[in-house]
This record gives sequence, C-alpha cells and structure tokens, in this order.
Amino acid sequence: MKLTLTSWQASAALVCASVAMAFSQVQAGLLKASPAPPTNFLEHPEKMGTDCGRTPFNRVWRNPSPAAWDRVRGFDRIVILPVNTSYLKASPRLPQKDVCEVASYMREEFQKTFASDGYHHVMLRPGPRTLVLELALVELQPTNVPGNVLLTGASVVAPGANVVGSPFTHGRIGFEAKLRNAETGELLAQYADREFDKLSIVSFRDYSEYGHGRRAVQDWAKEMQRLASTPCPVKIPGAMRVTMNPF
Repeated sequence: MKLTLTSWQASAALVCASVAMAFSQVQAGLLKASPAPPTNFLEHPEKMGTDCGRTPFNRVWRNPSPAAWDRVRGFDRIVILPVNTSYLKASPRLPQKDVCEVASYMREEFQKTFASDGYHHVMLRPGPRTLVLELALVELQPTNVPGNVLLTGASVVAPGANVVGSPFTHGRIGFEAKLRNAETGELLAQYADREFDKLSIVSFRDYSEYGHGRRAVQDWAKEMQRLASTPCPVKIPGAMRVTMNPF
C-alpha cells in the first residue's frame, strides 16, 4: 500500500525540520551573539576573557586580589547607577527616546531584581558596606517587526518559514558593567555581553521592537544578582537561546 502524507503531517514535518535546524545552529553557537568590541567604558578590556567556569557573559574580568574581595565580605547594600549611554553603538535613525526608555528599564529591572533577592538592600547613594554597579548600554538594534510580520505570513504557505527566517529579523542588545567597592572605589569586576533575539516557534516579542531586548535585560539582571550573592565556585548558568515561552 502506498503511503501518503496529509497536509497536516507535511506541515508538522516541516516545522520539526525547521526546529531541528534551529537547534543545530544553537549547538554550533550561531545564535549566540559574538562578543562586541569593547568600549572605553571598560577600564582594562585587554585583561578580559571568557569564564566558562563561573559567569555566562561573553567577557569577564575579576580582580585577582583576595584582599579586594575580603574587604567587601558581608557587604549587603548595592547602588545601581543610571545606565550610561555615552558609548552606545546604534543606528543614527534610532530615536533618542527609545534609548532613554531602554536605559531606564535596564536600571529599574536591575534594582527590582536585587531588591527581591532577600539579601541586598538597594540604596540610592554609596555608603558603608555598599557595592556600586555601573551599567552601560553599548549596543541596541530593534527587532525588525515588519520583517517578522512577513515571515508569519510566509509560514502559512511554508510552515517553519518564521523559524528559519527569524535570524534575519533579529535585533540585538549589548551591555557592559563594572562592580566597585563603594568605600574604597576599588574595581572588583567587569563584564560584557550581548544577545540576539531568542529563537522560538511563536513569540509575541517578535512584534515588539524591544520585547526581546527587555527579556535579555531581565536575564542579565538575574545572572548578575546570582553572581553577587553566591560563592565564587558556583557556576551561574546562562539563559537559553531557544524558548518555548511566547510571551
């Protein structure tokens, strides 16, 4: 007997093939944004490198002096300064209003995350037993919403087209950060990372210029909070590049 595929089965097969392709890209590292060139916000970028054993960011530097970390032992307060946008690499057509909104969202999200961890007290100004976190928004490219709308329409005819074509409509966002001892001004660590839009079969964030960027900020805030509140040997996992959450 000759076997035939129904249209539903054919569509399902195409979607599965598309997802398999996407996952193979993830495994090959194609969907993880490569490290961005460092900006002058960082104090000695030449010393930064990868740290697969501890942090999930593209690049990291940690003060090698045990004494520097002993001096902040027990610090339970943190100040998160307004996000620096002076080093932003963005399209000249990017509205300044959008930059300000994303920068404000980043600071608020970091403050909210640290305030909810049950350990850090978020302060407005430096003082005793206080860490200072300096953040910089260094890259910002909005998601191509019209392109995603076209891909959604194309997926009606060719199921899985939205998954395969999404890398061409991805936005990206990048940040740099410095952590200091507020009492001495000593630099404890600095970090740099950038992210593309997450890959998913269906995502409402695809229809928002900065929906994926806000999600990346949420991930960074959680990862930074875990770095600040866990012992050094503990590995902090990075956020998944693929998500099944459409929101």
